[in-house]
Amino acid sequence: MNDLLHSIWESLRAGAGAGKSPFSVLQAATVGVDGNPQVRTIVLREVNESLARLSFHTDIRSRKVRELRERPAISMHGYDADRLVQLRLEGIASFVADEEEKLAVWKSSRPRTLILYRSPITSGSVIDNPAQAAPTDDADPMSGYENFCLVHVSVRRIDYLDLSNEPHHRAQFHLRGEGDFEGHWVAP
Repeated sequence: MNDLLHSIWESLRAGAGAGKSPFSVLQAATVGVDGNPQVRTIVLREVNESLARLSFHTDIRSRKVRELRERPAISMHGYDADRLVQLRLEGIASFVADEEEKLAVWKSSRPRTLILYRSPITSGSVIDNPAQAAPTDDADPMSGYENFCLVHVSVRRIDYLDLSNEPHHRAQFHLRGEGDFEGHWVAP
């Protein structure tokens, strides 16, 4: 089980890396402020196996931030269509308050990924036309930083499903201590 768990973290690390990976983009599910489920796509930015932590960034003005502040539970899903492997992860989201850490992530990000933070309009706002939400043309590399939010997800549970085998293989891992997961094979 330890080898499988390590390979799961390796797959997630590849998702946060610079190359193409099926786990670069994950679906993140939260509970909306109205109590209804909400699912959206996030880009995986960092993986820390020793801390059992995934990270992504988002606009602090977004609904998902409000949702996660009220209910920090989050589920994430990724699927590798080539290997026929599904990963489901459950955890608790927290917002990074450390300005040094946030700034380091901001500065290490590709400028193209930071453009949306310069939009004058909050995501989800009703607009008359798409041009209204266009980011400002600002050459200042810090423009939009005030809207930048770094989210850490402390992973508590991992569900692995491999559909390439007959029978399918499924395993679940539950966090038992600091970064210490206990795993079991389960029926698919």
